[in-house]
Amino acid sequence: MPTYNKIINLPYDIDAELDLSPRIEEVYFISSAHRRRQANKSFWTVSADQEVDCFITSQTNSWVEISKAWGLLQNGNSLLILGQNYHNEPLKIAKFVVKNEQRVWHGYPADFCRNNQDRPGTGILKDWRTRGYIEKHHIVKIRQGKECNL
Repeated sequence: MPTYNKIINLPYDIDAELDLSPRIEEVYFISSAHRRRQANKSFWTVSADQEVDCFITSQTNSWVEISKAWGLLQNGNSLLILGQNYHNEPLKIAKFVVKNEQRVWHGYPADFCRNNQDRPGTGILKDWRTRGYIEKHHIVKIRQGKECNL
């Protein structure tokens, strides 16, 4: 998993489909709807290249449940804040979904406390624990939608 101590800006276009081969065999869409503050939407505060790296990490680690994938990034020994919800609260987990039948993915910072659909499955959370990204008590709190210090 990439570790970020500084932001590296790659020339990704917003609202454009990205062919990510040969790294992975998926297409990703960086949506402007989650790159700026809007009512009732979370938004990325990391760079577009970090958003894409988070998605690639979700795919290469098989953090995928049918048409959803989940990601996170480390910053040293802690998780990187990926974005904010519309209440300006920090979010450290990303959710990626298939945009259409052509298998184009897009993502956003997931707000597991406020949205049931933004909670990764137990299998993914257990894998994150095994890899040392989260602790056992985080699994319970995330699944219940309770605040926790990730």
